[in-house]
Amino acid sequence: MRRVACLCLVLTLSVAVSQAGCAPAAAPEPAPPVEEPTAAPSAPTPTPVPSGGEAPSPTSTPIPLLLLSSAAFDPGGEIPVRYSCHGENLSPPLAWSGVTQGIYSLALVMDDPDSQPPSFVHWVIYNIPPSSTSLPEGVPAEPTLPDGSLQGMNDYALFAEEGQTFPGGAPINRVGYDGPCPGDTHRYVFRLYALDTVVDLPAEATMADLLVAMEGHVLGQAEFTGVFTP
Repeated sequence: MRRVACLCLVLTLSVAVSQAGCAPAAAPEPAPPVEEPTAAPSAPTPTPVPSGGEAPSPTSTPIPLLLLSSAAFDPGGEIPVRYSCHGENLSPPLAWSGVTQGIYSLALVMDDPDSQPPSFVHWVIYNIPPSSTSLPEGVPAEPTLPDGSLQGMNDYALFAEEGQTFPGGAPINRVGYDGPCPGDTHRYVFRLYALDTVVDLPAEATMADLLVAMEGHVLGQAEFTGVFTP
């Protein structure tokens, strides 16, 4: 009788355990909804350029490349003594090309980048007519030239008195061209500017005055460099 009772108890427990093991698992809690990322604002669509020639015109017309040269010496070559303080102190001949319509005047400066302080000014000439294609050897040291070109003061005017001469005996001009007179080898840079205006400066202006007056009016530029060894 006891064995039957025990057997019944064992069966009863087995059924209970079996039912417990087969019970469905609790359903997982639903995940919180995923927020979609906010899309970045799209860039505004550019306004198309009008067709049929309605696009705005450029503010200025490009000009061909200016070229500057001298018949007296090659680019980077030795400047002859006749154009220096040891010779006749003549300005060298210069020629250029590339001047087109829309250019109202030309300006030319010459300085010494190897001086101390740098950029000692040797020549300033401006309001050169755009029809000109050259400057001859020995431009007169006059404030106003026959073609209307104006010449400025060079840096010899800062310390040389009127009537003083160079070691070679040539007069120091102070206005217009005064040639190289270094203690050792120096470079000398000629710069030609094509302008869309006639410079509003009197004669005998300085290079600093000229550069300020030309600001915003330069259409093209050319450089030519020579070397002088005393």
